[in-house]
Amino acid sequence: MSSMVEKKSNDLQIYHTKKVLDDLKGKKGFHTELISLYIPHDRKVSDITNYLKNEISESQNIKSKLTRKNVLDSINSLLGKLKNIRDIPENGLIMFSGAIPQNDTPGTEKNELTIITPPEKVTTFRYHCANEFLLWPLEEVLKPKESYGLIVIGRSKSAVGYIRGEHVEVVREFTSGIHGKHRAGGQSQRRFERDIEEQEKQFYRRISKEISDLFLSMEDLQGIFIGGPGPSKEKFVNDESLDYRLREKIMDIVDLGYGGAEGIRALIEKIKDKIENVKYIREKQIMQQFLKEISNDTGLAAYGLEEVQKALNIGAINTIIFSEKLDVYKLNLECSNCGYKESRTAREQELIMIESSIQDEICPECSSNTFDISEKTTLIEDLGAIAETMGTEVIIISSETEEGEMLYSTFGGIVAILRFKLTY
Repeated sequence: MSSMVEKKSNDLQIYHTKKVLDDLKGKKGFHTELISLYIPHDRKVSDITNYLKNEISESQNIKSKLTRKNVLDSINSLLGKLKNIRDIPENGLIMFSGAIPQNDTPGTEKNELTIITPPEKVTTFRYHCANEFLLWPLEEVLKPKESYGLIVIGRSKSAVGYIRGEHVEVVREFTSGIHGKHRAGGQSQRRFERDIEEQEKQFYRRISKEISDLFLSMEDLQGIFIGGPGPSKEKFVNDESLDYRLREKIMDIVDLGYGGAEGIRALIEKIKDKIENVKYIREKQIMQQFLKEISNDTGLAAYGLEEVQKALNIGAINTIIFSEKLDVYKLNLECSNCGYKESRTAREQELIMIESSIQDEICPECSSNTFDISEKTTLIEDLGAIAETMGTEVIIISSETEEGEMLYSTFGGIVAILRFKLTY
């Protein structure tokens, strides 16, 4: 068995790689027979093949005859693929080869090979042989690389969080306990104001300590945005307790109507033009564009599987938008006797039952019992591949935003923005 992640649009490539990763997590060997190979772009293919040939020599010393055979088969499978590769792709190459048991009995293993061209660069060469694949470096490759700190400062309520990829996290909300204005005059008024000012300073210093613990440990922190009502945010920024390394990362200070956790999303809205590269912002913007087409009745929006498929097949779609939660699969069926073909769709939870029932079906064309599933892909991958041949942009969004959740719950997880109106 062999599968390969081809070069795709970034969203589609990440989605496909995640699906492959989930599949690989379920693969386990009886012994140290599963090989993981991470190859950076700057490694020559000849260096890799020489390395693997050396591993073949080392593997001859494995005492168990079956384990030795499985390891050698895995290495030779890698070498066979590398013969057809002239140069390592720009982002590197990740290869997994191993003897996967077909049931609980040793000797039933079959070699499976998976090759991934990752969506982000592989930076370190790794060769790993164990009873399971080495997957954490691939998980690291798939993690969003850019984070922005979000701080909302108010005299009574403040909050700290961050935005990374499609995820917004409010880490902590702070309450100061500072009393409101004091009406007494004279000496007591001035003393009270000094007390309030001191409490306010202590409040900001408490926040400074928390954000230092949070943000100074973030290697991927690109910048910090600060917002809040009135002069509180400026007082916070100017306080000497704010670490100079964080002060250098401040990208903007903006006015908001309120402080606390509810101010975090208001802050994001104010700074969205400055962080357009963050997936969370891109997802919100594309869904807002789709909803605008609907509300203005422009005729340039399509939704529902049937309507979107029709538009896609005639090249009418500019942007196709999928929900990452869409769990529909396309099953291609074929009769090996007469060549009859048909396709069906099924949700993930129905797959086992449908696959079982298809085994009992006969071919509707020649009535033979050689009618079976020839290919199974997710609907996202199937339609995404067609979209790419049409020059259509493919976007896959999470349900982290309100718009993303609406895409799945209201529109069934698949919509499109059209190039031109459809006439039926």
